[in-house]
Amino acid sequence: MLDLLLNNILVVMIDVLIVEDELIIAEDIAINLENAGYNVVGIAIDFDEGVAAIKLHQPDLILLDINLAGRKTGLDLAKYINDEFEIPFIFTTSYTDSSTLSEAKKLKPINYLVKPFQKEQLFTAIEIADFKTKNPDKTEVQDESEEQVFFIKDDIFIKDKLKYTRLNLDKILYVKSEGNYLEIHTEELKPFLIRSTMHTFLTEINRKNFLQTHKSYIINLDYLTKFEMPFVTIQEIKIPITKNYSDELLKRFRVI
Repeated sequence: MLDLLLNNILVVMIDVLIVEDELIIAEDIAINLENAGYNVVGIAIDFDEGVAAIKLHQPDLILLDINLAGRKTGLDLAKYINDEFEIPFIFTTSYTDSSTLSEAKKLKPINYLVKPFQKEQLFTAIEIADFKTKNPDKTEVQDESEEQVFFIKDDIFIKDKLKYTRLNLDKILYVKSEGNYLEIHTEELKPFLIRSTMHTFLTEINRKNFLQTHKSYIINLDYLTKFEMPFVTIQEIKIPITKNYSDELLKRFRVI
């Protein structure tokens, strides 16, 4: 799956500027990005170098450390970017305290990576950033908790505050509607909770193996073990199914 994700990243070259005061870290990030097919246009270590590099290169995306050399921080540079440019940026930082996170959120980064992070986390964050930039109408900003879900090919990325959880669609057993939310059930004990509608979910994933069986349920047919009205069984779990949806289910059966 990661190979598929990286292949999709390589379709369009993304110009990335790295603003990081620790050169060893910056150079390591640059090497990983270039190996994955990104174009690193430069490295800056402080506010002034960052401003100069942005004006010179006009990057598609900026990886921005909060702690920079000099008096001004990455927060100051983020404010400048917001005021003078329309360039998305990802905060990369070791700060996780509530005060810093609160200030960072106000500056509306397109993502937030906590050091130390793996290169796979970096690539995922950049793909999400690129997707959000090119498809602003495809992301749902839902409520004060800023829960979001991003549908990207065979995966969904569930956002809770500044953390993303990647979930492959094939891992989903069934989905249950609870008011304005959907519970996404996997083999994990605790379901994922997103704010979305049944229709939006089915439309966005666009997968034939997902079928609505009831006004409040969607099942993954790959896990179907039994069908006996008025229920279908997903592994050992009974899910209700109504007559109009059962007709559609029968069309997909190969009965012997």
